[in-house]
Amino acid sequence: MGSLTESVYERNAENWSAHSWQSKVINAQAVEYRDKSALDKVCRTLQQLPPLVSPARIEEARELFAGAAKAERFILQGGDCAESFEDVQLNIITSKTSLLAEQADIIKSKLGLPVTCVGRIAGQYAKPRSNPVDTLADGTTVLAFRGHNINGPGLDQRSPDPDRLLHGYFHSAATLNTISVFGSRSDPTETTSHVGKDPITKPTSYPRTILTSHEALLLPYETSVTQGRHCSSAIFLWVGERTRQIDGAHIEFLRGLRNPIGIKLSSKTSPNELVALLNKLCPDKTGEMGRITLITRLGALNVQAALPPLIKAVQSSGHQPVWMSDPCHGNTFTTADGKMKTRCAMTMLGEAQQTYAIHRRSGSRLGGLHIEQTGESVTECVEHIASGAGHLSLNYRTLCDPRLSREQAILFVARFANYAQRLDLETETHKIFEQRVKLRSEKEMVDDLAMMDMPFVEDHPQELTAFAYQPPLIAGMARS
Repeated sequence: MGSLTESVYERNAENWSAHSWQSKVINAQAVEYRDKSALDKVCRTLQQLPPLVSPARIEEARELFAGAAKAERFILQGGDCAESFEDVQLNIITSKTSLLAEQADIIKSKLGLPVTCVGRIAGQYAKPRSNPVDTLADGTTVLAFRGHNINGPGLDQRSPDPDRLLHGYFHSAATLNTISVFGSRSDPTETTSHVGKDPITKPTSYPRTILTSHEALLLPYETSVTQGRHCSSAIFLWVGERTRQIDGAHIEFLRGLRNPIGIKLSSKTSPNELVALLNKLCPDKTGEMGRITLITRLGALNVQAALPPLIKAVQSSGHQPVWMSDPCHGNTFTTADGKMKTRCAMTMLGEAQQTYAIHRRSGSRLGGLHIEQTGESVTECVEHIASGAGHLSLNYRTLCDPRLSREQAILFVARFANYAQRLDLETETHKIFEQRVKLRSEKEMVDDLAMMDMPFVEDHPQELTAFAYQPPLIAGMARS
């Protein structure tokens, strides 16, 4: 960084420390531990443990996100809604990373951009919940299950247990080690024999770097693994729709970090609120390009009305964030019997496509996708609304929200990438046509039209504007 950027950054970090959030209010999703001394003991232990990710990796990631903000790179973020300790297994981990690798190859081939893979992995063990309690069939209430970092799914495990933070750290470390060793191999157990040598693992997919990410929800945990201005729990952290109050504890914690930061935005977000958040988290508008990623989760029916004002406000503010589409969280619904949450893949696709088109139309670029998915063949999302939800119970395994199965996730990305490629081609064709028109003299164009047997042209050359090129209309994209 240059001296100007450093001075702006240092001014933003004034009166900040990894603990300064404690003077603020946790407005939502607070976790109440019965034994505060036990929590303090766990936090002291976490402070002595090695970092899960290094400051150098975080700094490298900042450059990658800056590339996405410049439309020179695409970010693909995907993984479980809530990870399970029980899923820290070799085949399950590599099924997630190989899925990201396969999707990245599809996007790269269609958009012609390098792709950075970011997993909701190695730390996404806590989840915000709309309701802090569950009501049982007999009318009694128990605390809601909020992820393995906080409590357990069993009715006798619902009291928040600080020791689970330590379990979360070690499960994250095991997952990171697996990713480091096996990368994105699609079949880590496949081996080949060599005479005189032990069998070795043969990769069937080119290993690539997977950046880790999770929602920065549990501030005592995040604080304990923060060294200086780098939070070592993950490379990319995001703040959720429920916890991004500008004067709240979560924004206070995030504002001083060097990690790339994401902000979830629903259709209720106002342009003024968004700009205020950007000013708080990223006061250096030009020197920290891509430090902030805006993750829109608007709902397919709300994109056309909600997204353009947000884009316009950000453009006017001078900030240069990465724009990412989360087509999952705004399109969740409950089955008719009220027993399962699900999502429709085609509805999600509609939001992603609309988002991409609106950005192009607005002189902006969508720089990433954020998808809840798994590398396993689960049955948690439907393909079409009309197909019904009868099959969901066959393999419904999520701890929280429904995920696309491996097959659904690959098809989803392929459909999105094909759409984006066609739209980019039409947009570039339109630009080339306009450039050619500008290079031609008025006399040449008049002569061309005269040859079409249009006698009024010579008398009314201003009528040339009536023949302006109109690009074809694409479904979901209205002409402006």
